[in-house]
Amino acid sequence: MRKFDHNGLLLAEYQGKLFEKSSELNCSTGIFMRRFLHSNLLNELDANNSATLSLDENEGINSILEQFGDSNYGKLKYSKNSLFWIGYMYRYISYTREQSTKFIMKIFNYKQMNDVYYSFHTQDPEWCIKGLLEINGLSEKIFDKNYRLKQIIKEKDKY
Repeated sequence: MRKFDHNGLLLAEYQGKLFEKSSELNCSTGIFMRRFLHSNLLNELDANNSATLSLDENEGINSILEQFGDSNYGKLKYSKNSLFWIGYMYRYISYTREQSTKFIMKIFNYKQMNDVYYSFHTQDPEWCIKGLLEINGLSEKIFDKNYRLKQIIKEKDKY
């Protein structure tokens, strides 16, 4: 587990602001999330190096729009506050647990994150992670790549 340092804070705040800014797009939150998940920007963010990014959320949004184009598909948009918290938490977890954002979004999907926002957003991020793990019947072991590999091998041995 990596310590949440100044670099992590810069990245988490940037991603939070990026998600918050997504509320101004024509598309729904779900469409933005799918586009973000497959964007070149996410690959850069997962390198977890703030020195290689401009950290300007407008440039980040434009990068996603350039890659995928604009869309007015979908109507449901989450609140700016919820989007900021979701973006911040995804980066916090990715940074401290040294996992890809795709993996984090797979185990804690954005709909669940929005559902727990009102209960969790005032809590410490570590408390939130413990709560999310408990809700999903998981433990910190899920962030251990060796543990996950052992689980896959165990499943294969059943057959």
